[in-house]
Amino acid sequence: MIVSHQHKFIFVKTRKTAGTSIEVFLSSLAGPDAVVTPFTVSEGIDHHPRNWHRRFNPWPEVASRLRRTRSLRGSGARGALADLRAGRAFYNHMPARLIIARLGRRVWEEYFTFCFERDPWEKTASWYWFATRDDPDRPPFDRWVRTAELPSDWDLYTIDDRVAVDFVGRFESLQADLERVLSILGLDVPVELPRAKGGFRPQGDPVRFDAGANRRIAAVFAREIETFGYPDRSAGG
Repeated sequence: MIVSHQHKFIFVKTRKTAGTSIEVFLSSLAGPDAVVTPFTVSEGIDHHPRNWHRRFNPWPEVASRLRRTRSLRGSGARGALADLRAGRAFYNHMPARLIIARLGRRVWEEYFTFCFERDPWEKTASWYWFATRDDPDRPPFDRWVRTAELPSDWDLYTIDDRVAVDFVGRFESLQADLERVLSILGLDVPVELPRAKGGFRPQGDPVRFDAGANRRIAAVFAREIETFGYPDRSAGG
């Protein structure tokens, strides 16, 4: 994720949407005081994380968890206190609700906030090749998709099931939508994205979606399908 104070934008990073490539590109524009979180560095990628490792006030998160559970046993409270001890205020793929808690609602509302989303079937296929990249006995896709944790990022950019960012770009129109973001921010620079964390999905992708896979993906990504109008491949089967 990135918070640029110089240009007043917040980028919420989702999975398998060219998020790392976007992050590398935006980090070079964000300014020296920006929050830029680290990720597993891809070979040949020049990335400079900064200002993410610092102390913060955990009370908004702890208080919110206490209101719901009346105890500190909730994972949200434990996560905030663990991050405080580690000095980890911000991290990769951080949800909007925590960004607001640690950055402040005034900043969130003043800055332009955005993320990117992708067709659920294409996102799942890409995630399959990434998630099983180190598996010497890669399971067949039709078996994997029935039990794997699929990459729905709905909870990253929504709060109480409502989209919380100002703009959700599409992976399918990545260049045009990122150019739109830069135009809104008043940044007159060409969009030149590096290829980061790619290359896991082979050419001529042999993934095939059977009826069971279609039903599982449609169920997991039901909110994205409804909100963004992605075709539901499970319909009628």
